[in-house]
Amino acid sequence: MNLPNRPQLSLAKHGNLPRTLIALIGLSALPCVVAAQGVRLQYNSSEGDSASYRMVMDGKTQVFVNNQTQESNITTEMYVTQSIKGFKDGIVDLYTKIDSGQINVNGNISPIPYIGQQIRTGMKKNGEVVSNTGTVPIDINSMQFVFPDRELDIGDRWDSSTPPSAQVPVTLTVVYKIVGMEKIKGRDCVKIASRVRSDKDTQIRGLSLDVKADGNIYFAYNEGLMIKNSVDSRMTMVLKRVVNEKEEQIITKMNMKMGMEYLD
Repeated sequence: MNLPNRPQLSLAKHGNLPRTLIALIGLSALPCVVAAQGVRLQYNSSEGDSASYRMVMDGKTQVFVNNQTQESNITTEMYVTQSIKGFKDGIVDLYTKIDSGQINVNGNISPIPYIGQQIRTGMKKNGEVVSNTGTVPIDINSMQFVFPDRELDIGDRWDSSTPPSAQVPVTLTVVYKIVGMEKIKGRDCVKIASRVRSDKDTQIRGLSLDVKADGNIYFAYNEGLMIKNSVDSRMTMVLKRVVNEKEEQIITKMNMKMGMEYLD
């Protein structure tokens, strides 16, 4: 997360993608397969497989400085394709490309950046990231999602931790829980609830950041395909600084609803 003299969320800028949210989305956007007994989450794709998704992020940002308040309403829509270009020595060669999209900031619409560009990720079958290259500025460390090495039943849970990064300078802990089975778009899906919480301390002096996100993920286990993902997130950022020998607080609040859906 870049912090200029007067901090603003990247969401409020026409030229930047909402990287923090993309990072959170990435935590839940990987495919799974189901074994004969219980649920086994892992990559099981073949070379040449691809899947396209529509993502919509609709949010409101408020910045409070002294007695002034600035509000922004931001809607981001984009279409993304993930393709498997290879599988060798247990490593999936995954390409993620932004096909199209737009950003609407307070009624001003502009094309989304990085259209046509892609990021290449090497991952183990359990979701562990081993390499990352590309022109799209996505923090892959925040996107990694390591699956548990066991079969899972309804009620089972597991967690993972994402270390601080430039986009999210605080440790994030994610708890996943299998809560049931549902049919989505004609497919039998396993439903996974996700819960993201941040630590209190950041790596930036004078900055505190509180992140909360709750959502549901739906995987079509017969195809090993993510069908739907919805997340409600809330973030409060407080930056303390000294201006003209007086301490000043800049408070930023953001509420965001994200929806991601597989395109048939």
